[in-house]
Amino acid sequence: MTAELVSRYIIDGVPQDLTPARLLAGVSVDGQGQDIQDGSGIIIDESLDLPIELHDWKVSKVDEYSALVEGAERHLPPTFAGTYSRQRVASALIDAVWRKGHFRLEDLAVRPEWKWNTSGVGSNASFYESVRELADYCDALGVKVSSYSHSISTKPSELKVKAVTGNVDDAGTMFDDPSGKKVRMEQGRACPSNLEPDPHSWLVWVPFDTSDFRLGGSLLAQTMHLCGGAGPQIVDADYFMDCFEVVRELVEDGIILSGVTVEDGGLLKAVKRLCDGGPGACINLSDALRAYEENNVVRLLFAEIPGALFQISDSDFDYIDAEFLLQDVAYFPLGHPNTRSSAVRVKASAKNSIQTILESLMQNAEGED
Repeated sequence: MTAELVSRYIIDGVPQDLTPARLLAGVSVDGQGQDIQDGSGIIIDESLDLPIELHDWKVSKVDEYSALVEGAERHLPPTFAGTYSRQRVASALIDAVWRKGHFRLEDLAVRPEWKWNTSGVGSNASFYESVRELADYCDALGVKVSSYSHSISTKPSELKVKAVTGNVDDAGTMFDDPSGKKVRMEQGRACPSNLEPDPHSWLVWVPFDTSDFRLGGSLLAQTMHLCGGAGPQIVDADYFMDCFEVVRELVEDGIILSGVTVEDGGLLKAVKRLCDGGPGACINLSDALRAYEENNVVRLLFAEIPGALFQISDSDFDYIDAEFLLQDVAYFPLGHPNTRSSAVRVKASAKNSIQTILESLMQNAEGED
């Protein structure tokens, strides 16, 4: 176990109560690691200040922004280490929702792997923040840490998180849950990650958190060498659990035809992954803009709120509407596959239909003599 895991930390002059190893032991499977002995080392560091940064995200440059994030290699943003760690946990768990088998969120655990560059002021504080926020979020979700690893790297810091079954068996060892069903998470997907060529089917987007859409620490900000301002606050664990439950049920019931996780790069990148090698799509984000009282579609397209994007048959639309309403989960029908083109097109207007009609009437009236 590395010194960084068992050392005590003093950050911004404040001694931290627990070492990273003890933070992780508190959320480990069956209390593993509770007997860890603290090291004698003390690490003193300072938190990285979040720069105040205002950037004019132009709607006219959506295609340019999309090209930047397409294929870009994601680096951990040190200033947003805590938020990024929560995003990694959320994305790993949503990735599991597409798998074959019968399981619930509480049957899963996560396996984080830190490769950390400890050079420079703020690097050790960022690592501590990463561990603390990952442990806090797992605790809030009721998800355990099955095992973890940490190593020192000379490359940019990175964190990888994988979801496994709680018994730490990747193949998903079978055991009974209280309902008598066998719990198993298999390796294969229950649905494909590419669109079925059904022009009448629907693309549906479900953000798994209630955070505002912010671009701080995002892949788009990274590719433009920007901080991006404030980042999203991934804190609503109860809402995540509700989202996971209803989407997982739809997957197990065979309702979802295809699906992908919304993660690095945001919603637009996820839509393009879903359309890769098949039909394109025309998505309309007007309802989402109004629901979030957002006036810039760039934030909805590129902010990295973890979520699910999936395809359903038109005949199942009323069924999923009832399911999401029952769980009080917001979902957004975005549009349909376009079997005549492989392109992805985006439409959006923050104005409601009444505003649009009134403005049209006013423009017509101004043109009359």
